[in-house]
Order: sequence, then C-alpha cells, then structure tokens
Amino acid sequence: MMSLNPPLNKEDFIKSGWQEVIDNSERKDCQSYDMAFWNKAKKAEKAGNTREQAVFGILAAITGAAIEPKSNDEFLNQIFSNFTEEHLNFLSEIVLEISDPELQARVADILWVKKGDYRMGKLAVDAYLKSAKELEHREECSNCTDEIERLLKEAWTDCTYRIERALRLALKINYKPEIVVEYIDEVLNRNQGKDPLWLSVKLMELLLDCKLGNANKYSILAEKGAIFAESNGEWDKARRWWEIKVEWHRIEKNYEKLYKSKILAAETYIKESEDSLTKYPTPYSKASHDLQKAFEAFERLKSQGTEEERTAINTKLEEIHKPLLEYQQQSSNELIKVYSEFDISNEIELAQSQVKGKKFSEAILALALLGSPQKVLDLRQMVERNSLLSQFMPIKIKNDMGKTVARQPIEPNKAEEAILFEMYRIAIVTHRCHTQAFIEPARYQIFSEHILQKAEDNRIKETDLIPLVSNNPFVPPGREKLFAKGLYAGLIGDFITSTHILIPQIENSVRYLLLKRGVITSGIDNKNNGIQQEDNLNSTLYPSKYPKITSIFDEDTLLDIRGLLIEHSGSNLRNKMAHGLISDDDFSSSIFSYLWWLTLRLCFCIGILVPQEIVEESNPWIKFAVMFKDDPLFDEFVEEMAKNRRELDEEIASYEASLEENDVA
Repeated sequence: MMSLNPPLNKEDFIKSGWQEVIDNSERKDCQSYDMAFWNKAKKAEKAGNTREQAVFGILAAITGAAIEPKSNDEFLNQIFSNFTEEHLNFLSEIVLEISDPELQARVADILWVKKGDYRMGKLAVDAYLKSAKELEHREECSNCTDEIERLLKEAWTDCTYRIERALRLALKINYKPEIVVEYIDEVLNRNQGKDPLWLSVKLMELLLDCKLGNANKYSILAEKGAIFAESNGEWDKARRWWEIKVEWHRIEKNYEKLYKSKILAAETYIKESEDSLTKYPTPYSKASHDLQKAFEAFERLKSQGTEEERTAINTKLEEIHKPLLEYQQQSSNELIKVYSEFDISNEIELAQSQVKGKKFSEAILALALLGSPQKVLDLRQMVERNSLLSQFMPIKIKNDMGKTVARQPIEPNKAEEAILFEMYRIAIVTHRCHTQAFIEPARYQIFSEHILQKAEDNRIKETDLIPLVSNNPFVPPGREKLFAKGLYAGLIGDFITSTHILIPQIENSVRYLLLKRGVITSGIDNKNNGIQQEDNLNSTLYPSKYPKITSIFDEDTLLDIRGLLIEHSGSNLRNKMAHGLISDDDFSSSIFSYLWWLTLRLCFCIGILVPQEIVEESNPWIKFAVMFKDDPLFDEFVEEMAKNRRELDEEIASYEASLEENDVA
C-alpha cells in the first residue's frame, strides 16, 4: 500500500470527490464501487495527483473484498494484513464522514477487526443493517430496464449477507442483536413466504442457525412459504421451506409435526417428477432422478415412525417403484450417444450445447447424462480382435520410474484374465477421449456461466450442491457436505481436492449400499486380537466375494469403476492415491476429470441404484421386464410355457387326489 509523507487525512478524502462514485453507481454495494475507485486511482496517477491516487487506491482495496458473514473477522484480518497503522488511522478519520451506509459499514468493520475498536463494531452493525434495508428496497423498482431488473434480482443476496453480518457481529460484541432480529421479523411478516426469490428462506435459516425467533410462529410461516413455492413449481424452495419447518418443530420438541413435515418434504420429489415430465428437455431422465430421491427420502423415514407410519411408507415406496422403473426404461433413449473421431470439434460443440444457458441444477444433470461408461461387450470385442498379437507379445505396464507394475497373463488357463487386463487398459484411452470431447467442454461451460462470469455474491457455491446430494441413494446420510465439497472442487477444476475427497467417499458408499442389502463388509482379524477391519474397493467391487454388488451397478459401470480405481492395468487411482504415487503434475491428466464426472453420474444419473431386492420382493419377475419385447419368437415361447404349466398343474392335481384317497383308506 502506498505511504505518503505527510500521511493522508480527512481533508484528502473530502477533496477527492469520492461521493461522485457513490452517486453514479447503479448498485449501492462495494462490489460496484470497487472498479470505479480503481479507475479514479489510475486517472489520478496519470494526472500526477499522488494523494488522490492514494485515497482511491485504499478505497478500491477495501471495497474489493467480499463479505464472509460467518468468518468476516478472520477473513478481513487476512485480506488487510498489509494495512499499516497509517492506513488504519486514515480510515479512522474518515469513517464518520462517510454518508453511504454500505461504504461506512465496510470501513467500520475493518477498523473493528484490525484495531478491536468496540465503537466501530457498533457502527458496523448499524451501517450494515441500514445498507441491507436500502438494498432490499431496491427490489421494488418499477419501470426498470432489463439490465437494471437483473441487477435488482441479484440484490437479495447482497441484502442477506449484510443482515447476517450485522446479526453475527451484534451477537459477538453483545450490541443490540434484537434490532437486527426485529428487522428480520419485519421482512418475514411482510413477505409471508411469498417473496419471489430466496430472501425469506435465507433469513429463516439464519435465525435457526443463531437459535433465535418464535418457533411456533415461524413454523406456520414456513408452511405458508412451502405451499406457495409448490403452487409455483419451485420444488427446491418448497423443500427448503418444509425442512425449515422441521427444524422449528425440533426446537418445539413437537415430533409429530416434525415427522409430518419430513413426509411433506419427501412428497415434493414426487410432485417434481410429475412436473419434470412436461417441462424438462430430458423428461424421463429428470423424472427418474426425482423419484430416486423420493424413494431414498421415504426409505430414510421408515426408521423414525411408528409401526403404522412404517406400513404407510412401505405402501408409498411401492407406489414410487412402478413409475420409477418405467421412467428408467424410457430414459435410456435420452442418453447422449458418445462417438469418437479424430476431429472432436463437433463433440465439443454438442457437449457445450447440452448445458449452455440452463439453470445450474439442470446443467449439472445434463452433464451427468453426457454419455455412459464403455460397454463391456464392445471392449471385449476390441480385445478379441487383437488377441493373437497379445499371445506372442504379452503387455507389460511400467510406471514413471520404469518399474513394471502390471503384466498381462499368458498362461492358457488365464485367458479370461488376459482379456480383462487388456479391456482395462483400453478403457483408459476411452476415458481420456470422453473427457476431452465431452466432459471438460461441458464442465468449463457450466463453470464459466455460473461461477466465472457471475458477480461474487451470486456465484454458485459449494453449499448450492448440497440439495443435489441430499436424499441421494449413492450418498450416505451425514456425507452430503463431503460430496458437495468434492463435486464443487471438480467443477472449478481443482482435481487435487476433488480426487482426495471423492475416492474415499465412493469406497464408503459402496460399503453403505452393500450393507443396505444385508451384506457385512467387515471381517475379524483373529491374528490381530480380533480387530474388525472394513473391506475396501479391492474386495467390494468383485462379485466373486460380494455377489450383490451386481444389484447395485450394471456390468458396464462396475467394470468402469474397477478399471478407474483399482485395476493395475487400468488407471488404478484408488491404490495410487492411497500410496502417494500421484504427483502434482499428474493431476492435470484428464483421467481425474473423468473420475469427477463418474462420481457425478453415480450421484445424479438414473438406472444404477434401484434397490433390486425391494423391487423383486414386490414382483420377483420385474427384473425380466421388457427383456424379450422385440423377440419374434417370444409369443411362441410364452405359449409353450403356458402349455407346460397346464400339464404340470394337472399332474399336481392328480397327485394330490391320490393322497386324499390313501388318507381315506
């Protein structure tokens, strides 16, 4: 930061014309002021006005930082670690001269954080609250241009951040938190859950997080908000309202109403699936995804209700299964077919078009539908066409240090192992092609639209992925934040973080899904004092040890996961990561993007996680549904089976009659 002799003072600030920046700004927030202050600083530099340049340089620096309501103290302390005593003294001189509450709040907050000045803490609370009121009022603009209207619609997030910072700071310094709560209550009462955006939802969640507010009053208001959101087809918002109602009942310890609210939240997935059939570009894929989440939500409620309620939920689960299976069958026609040529420009354009201009939730699901793992049959045919060559030239795989880490079997009794070895090796190439042509172009398109090009306060954040992994069959309860963090990291291209989070979570999810099917995934090590150890992917992904793994994943997905994570002739990422064999540079490989996409597919795609045992319990023949629908000989086969059945029934009846005669005798 620029230092001057003599130091800057209040007169320098007043003479600079700072108010002009505020007056000319369409949005009264620091992010809008930031660039204007920088431009003023550059203009002053060109004019040789050193003191004015220094004033605007400081103002640009303090307005360029975002607000982190929960951790603003630590955040601001770090951001402004280079501020000297001279700079802080200048801010202390000007803070009371600032008439704009937005700028005053930022300056006062910095002085509170850096100097521990209690008066500045109080001033920051008051100023943040005043700024929030002005930002909220701007949403009521009429006769606005489209651009202004767009800016106003984004203002609710700015308003929320300032209210949250005001409340958390007020609680921290014990300065009239009730005045902030009163304003929140006024906003909630005025909107009655009907505000078009998410302001009321966020304020309600803030009160819950701070354990403030009238639980009975706000549970009623949350129900109004949920019903209104449902009437407008805003299913994510409706669910949030029902979940908020759940938490207010938890505070009241009214567990009957709490349970009913959870049921209503789960019902929104069913309603959303019906909506998706008429509104979504890939209706059956989206509706299937919705119904899977509905199934999981109700399944998780079974352990919480009475015997009567559990019976009702079982009935509901059966009702969900029938359309789910139908939609899954239909959705197979909606998957984007992946093909490869040397020129992949057409594929890149196709991938981008599938996600471009869509809502984030729609775009991320469209990305999950971009193709599917390579078919086992296709891989096998590729290998068998070249099997003669491999008999004479068995393949060795070496690592970066030249060490042999895998060798293709050549023994006659290991022909199948040799074929699988080569299938996993070929799959690496298909993974890279799929990533370069489809995954990366679509991922970057989403990243660009929803993060890179958005104002900081309106960007998609890690927490925005939590609703997508909640009540998700692949995500165990209590792991939602981990999956959201890993998926978000991959979305922004941080594959070091995404890989280290997602691989262990995939491993745990496989055990979780096997456990739900009654399979024990741990063993007792009698050689080590009876320690119970969990099996890892090197065991759980093989039907020879865990036959029910085939009820979780289809054969294409199963082979894909094995090759990607644990096979030495494949990418083997799980074992390489566990033993520290991946370097910084390695993470630039497209294979880590493929791992992220495959996890996305496991979380969001359909047709891989239908609880097969439950389906078979309701109808043991359902797994053979539509299997022979195109077979021209199937009608003859059915007739032959019917004939055999009639003959068998006659034999059984005759046998039972003879038994009765013997009993009489």
